[in-house]
Amino acid sequence: MPAGDEIVIDLQRTNDYHVVVRVTDQGVGVPKEHISRLGEPFYTTKEQGTGLGLMVSHKIIDNHRGSMQFESEYGKGTTISIKLPIRRRGAHRWPLF
Repeated sequence: MPAGDEIVIDLQRTNDYHVVVRVTDQGVGVPKEHISRLGEPFYTTKEQGTGLGLMVSHKIIDNHRGSMQFESEYGKGTTISIKLPIRRRGAHRWPLF
């Protein structure tokens, strides 16, 4: 992102069982044809990138029974939504989904 642009982080509880973390930037965005490949091992659009960062992040979120979704408009920015399960107060076990 160009210097001075903002990143917005939003946290929302969607119901008794999930929370969603949204990270929105004002960067250049991701072309639609690239979105489906985000998170693939060794896929990168950066000159110096390894293509492993999103893959590792996706695996960690997956291991916590969560999901990750990308929304982007080329030239306007990107939003990554991470949905994670939460325990209800006083519950001894995680809910089964």
